[in-house]
Amino acid sequence: MQRGLILALILCAIITSMPFAVKFLENVSETSVTVTVVSNAGVYYVGSAISHEGSDLLCVVPAEVYVPKTGIEVTLNVTVKFKHAQPCPCSDWQILTENPKNVEVIDETETELKDPYTAFKQYVVKVLGNGTLDVVFKYGSECPYGSEERVTIKFYVGTPTNEVLSNASAQTQLPELNTTEKIVEGVVQEVNVDGRYFVIDGTTFAVRGKWIGPNGEEYTWREMLSLIKVGEKVKVRAVYEDGEWKAVEIVINGEIFTKG
Repeated sequence: MQRGLILALILCAIITSMPFAVKFLENVSETSVTVTVVSNAGVYYVGSAISHEGSDLLCVVPAEVYVPKTGIEVTLNVTVKFKHAQPCPCSDWQILTENPKNVEVIDETETELKDPYTAFKQYVVKVLGNGTLDVVFKYGSECPYGSEERVTIKFYVGTPTNEVLSNASAQTQLPELNTTEKIVEGVVQEVNVDGRYFVIDGTTFAVRGKWIGPNGEEYTWREMLSLIKVGEKVKVRAVYEDGEWKAVEIVINGEIFTKG
C-alpha cells in the first residue's frame, strides 16, 4: 500500500504541472498510457480512461481527478487513434462531452489532427463537487466501423487513498490497432490516373483525398499524381488498409507532400 504513496511523492517532486500529461499524450501510440500526476497545487491526476468498442480508440488522461476544494479548474487531455487515415468518407466525426454532474466545462481547444491517425483535444473543467463527466467520440455519419466511444471521468474533492495510487501505478497498454505501415524508395514504374495509383518496385500505391505540399498548399489526388513522373525516384510512406497500400506521405525531389 505504501508503494503507491511513495511513487506519488516521487512524481510530485519531478512533475509540478499538467503540461507533462499534455506532452505525454502528444507522443503516445501503442505504448503505456497510465499516468499518475500530483501537481504543486495538491491536485491528483490519476490513470487513463480507454474505450475501444469499434475500430477507433478513445483515450482520456486522467481517468480520475482529486482536488483539495471545490472551484478548482483541471485539464483533460483527449486523444483519438483512428484505424483509417483521415480525412475519411465519414469525416463528420466529433469529440464532445456529455452528462456533466457537479462539474462545468469552461473551455475547450479546437480538435487538432496530429497526423492522419491521431486527433487531440483538451477540456478545462471546473470541479464543483464529487461528480462525473462523459467524454465521447462520435463516429462519422453512416460509418460502418462504429457508432461511439465513451468514457466517464470521475472527480473527487479530497485525496486519493494509498490503494488508488497503488493500483494506478500498474501499466495499461493501448490495444493494437493493426495498422501496417511501410516506407519504399525507388523509381516510379507507372502512374495511372484512372486507377488513382502509382507503382514502385512492383508495389501499387493508391493516392486518395487531399494533400498538403511543403509550403502548406493544397493538392487534389489528381494534382498529386501529376507531380509523380515515370522514371523518377520517389519515396513513399504507406499504410495497408482495405486490401491496398495507401500513400500517406510522398517525397519528390526532397519536397514532402502529406495526405491532409
